[in-house]
Amino acid sequence: MGAMSKGFLWLLLILNVILIGFLLSMNNMAAMWMMAIIMLLDSVGSLVAVYRK
Repeated sequence: MGAMSKGFLWLLLILNVILIGFLLSMNNMAAMWMMAIIMLLDSVGSLVAVYRK
């Protein structure tokens, strides 16, 4: 996993903070979409890191 760029990891962190904000504001539908986007980006980033070796 060390091959992922710092910028990509910062993006995931920011998206997770936004997700927590959606959860705190009880905006469940937006939180569900944000979680799906974060999971998709994480899996694509992991695949890129694995195949880059």
